[in-house]
Amino acid sequence: MTQIMGNDKQGLVFEIISARISDEVEERKHVIYTLQVRFISGNDDLSPSVIERRYTHFLNLYNDLRKEEPQLMANIAFPKKVLIGNFDNELISTRSTGFESLLKHISLEGKLRSSYALLKFLQEVELDKAKNLLEKKDHVFAYPILENNFKLLNKVFTDRSPAVLLALCRLLACTLFIPEMPHSLKWADLALHRYDGVSDSDLLQLYVPLLHTCVRVWWQNGRNKDDLEQRLATLKKQGVKVDGCTALLEAVNAVEEKIFSHN
Repeated sequence: MTQIMGNDKQGLVFEIISARISDEVEERKHVIYTLQVRFISGNDDLSPSVIERRYTHFLNLYNDLRKEEPQLMANIAFPKKVLIGNFDNELISTRSTGFESLLKHISLEGKLRSSYALLKFLQEVELDKAKNLLEKKDHVFAYPILENNFKLLNKVFTDRSPAVLLALCRLLACTLFIPEMPHSLKWADLALHRYDGVSDSDLLQLYVPLLHTCVRVWWQNGRNKDDLEQRLATLKKQGVKVDGCTALLEAVNAVEEKIFSHN
C-alpha cells in the first residue's frame, strides 16, 4: 500500500535497515551495513535502492568530504574506531545512527550532495564489479548491478547530471549484448529524452554513439528508425563525425575518465 509520509521523511532518505557480520573466509571478520535509499515526494518510494557498505566506506566518505568541504563538515561527528567490541549490538546500533546522521547532513547540503565523494561512496563497489563482468562479457550478470546503480544515482543526483547520464548510457550499452532484452527500448527512450536538454561538451561526446545504439535498439524492436538516421545525417552535414565512431560502452568509459580523472 502506498504510504503518505510525514515532513521528516520527505525528499532523499537514507536508512540503515540491517547489519550483519561477514563470514567470508578470505576477509577479516567485519560488519556489513545494509543501506536503503529512497526518494519520497508525497507518497513513499516503492522501489528503494539497497547497497551494502562497511565502516571503512563510511569513514572514507566522511574524510573525503572533510577535505572537499571542511566548513560544511566542521561540526559533524563520526563514530570512532574501537579496538574491541566491534560486533557488539549496541555499538552497531550507535554506528548505524551515526551513519544515517552523516548521510542526512549530506542530503541537505547541495555541495555535499553533488560531491564526487558521495558519488564514489554510492557506486564504486558495485561499479567495479560490473566493469569486471563487462570485461569478461558477462553482460547478463552485469545488467542488474548497472540497473540498480542507475536507479540509485537517479534518486540522489539530477536527471542530467554526468553521473546519472553515464550510468544510464552504460546500462543501455549493456542491453545490446543480451538477446531479447525486454528493457532496452525503455532505457533508449529515456536516454534520448534526457539528452535533449544536455549542453555539457563532455557529455555531448556520447550523443553520436548513443544515436547509433538507439538505431540498433529501434531495429531490434521493430520500430521505425528513420528519425534517428535523419538526426545522424543532419549532424554529418554539420561536420560532425558520425561514421566509424566509438561504441557507446567505450565512449562512456572515456568520458567518465575525462570528467572524474581529477578526483
